[in-house]
Amino acid sequence: MKERIQDIVKSFFVSTVLINVAVFVCGSLFKPDQRFGYEAFLYPLIYGFLATIPNFIMYSKKELTVKQAIIRQIVNVILIIAIIEIFMFGGKAMTKELTIIALSVAVSIAIVYIGVEYIIYRLDLKDAQNMTDKLKSFQNSIGDV
Repeated sequence: MKERIQDIVKSFFVSTVLINVAVFVCGSLFKPDQRFGYEAFLYPLIYGFLATIPNFIMYSKKELTVKQAIIRQIVNVILIIAIIEIFMFGGKAMTKELTIIALSVAVSIAIVYIGVEYIIYRLDLKDAQNMTDKLKSFQNSIGDV
C-alpha cells in the first residue's frame, strides 16, 4: 500500500507540472487576454488531485494481463476526462465556443495523461536499472569472497 501511495503522489506532481503547461497553452490559444488572480495557482493542484481519484478507485492488488492493463488505462483516462470536465463545465450552458474549449481540454487531458505515464515509466525504468546494477555489484562482491 505504501508503494501505491508513493506512485499516486509521484503521478500527482508530474500531472500538476504538465497541467500547468496545458493550461498555459490552452489559455494562450483561447483566451490570451484573460488575466487571473492568485487563486489561479490553486487550479492545477485541484486538477492534479482530481486526476488521481481514479487511481484510488481502480486500485487492485492482483497482477493484470497486458490487455487488462490497457483497458484499465483507457478507462482511467476516460474517468479523468469526465471528472475534470464536470468540475470545469458542469452546470454551464454549452455554447459553440464552450464546446470547442471542452474538447480541447479533453484532448489536453489525454496528452497530459500520456505524458505522465511516459515520465513515470522512464523514472521506473531508471529505478529498475539502478536496482539491477546494485544487484550485479552485490553478486560480484559475493563471488569475490
